[in-house]
Amino acid sequence: MLRIPLFLRYSSTILPYLKNFFSPERALEIQKAIELDVSSLKQMPIRGSKEPYLSDRPKDYRFILHKESRYFVIKIIYFIDEIRSTVFVTDFFPTSMNPDKITS
Repeated sequence: MLRIPLFLRYSSTILPYLKNFFSPERALEIQKAIELDVSSLKQMPIRGSKEPYLSDRPKDYRFILHKESRYFVIKIIYFIDEIRSTVFVTDFFPTSMNPDKITS
């Protein structure tokens, strides 16, 4: 199972970026591609790398990268709840931001 909470950073950072720098059609394509990346975690949740900026947390946070261009790369940050067999996506983090701001 895959559970996705409300994404504050996605709606406050990623969506405005898409709207400002891409045509509506292209923004929708990118959004669908991001959704596909998230959905792919159902099949192989451990494929992501461990998130070094969250290594001090009790959960084992991982990330996969979604790259549209060299200027638009985001980390899809998540953790796996093995007991519930659930993947929780906790953040979409633009890699151009200061990594110290990762707060999942």
